[in-house]
Amino acid sequence: MTAEKNNYIEKAKHCIGLDRKKPYTRRGKKFYRPYRNYYVTGRRPDEYWDMMVAAGYAERGEQNSHGGFTYWLTRVGLDWLGKKLGIQIWDEED
Repeated sequence: MTAEKNNYIEKAKHCIGLDRKKPYTRRGKKFYRPYRNYYVTGRRPDEYWDMMVAAGYAERGEQNSHGGFTYWLTRVGLDWLGKKLGIQIWDEED
């Protein structure tokens, strides 16, 4: 895996808290239920997140009062990340 592809995956994992909590296993399959789905940037938009937005994997909110932007993964993005990691990722609305 290239370093650039790894950056997309690492940012997406952080967005849903998968960098702090581990998936659980049931009947030999891995599952994960995010406890959050957001990623806040500094004053400038994030090029990796903007690429994920363009691909339909994420959405971006308006600039906040601190000058940053909030991104979150769409259902398509959760499925993409799950496929890359070999796990089923639940949506908070599932």
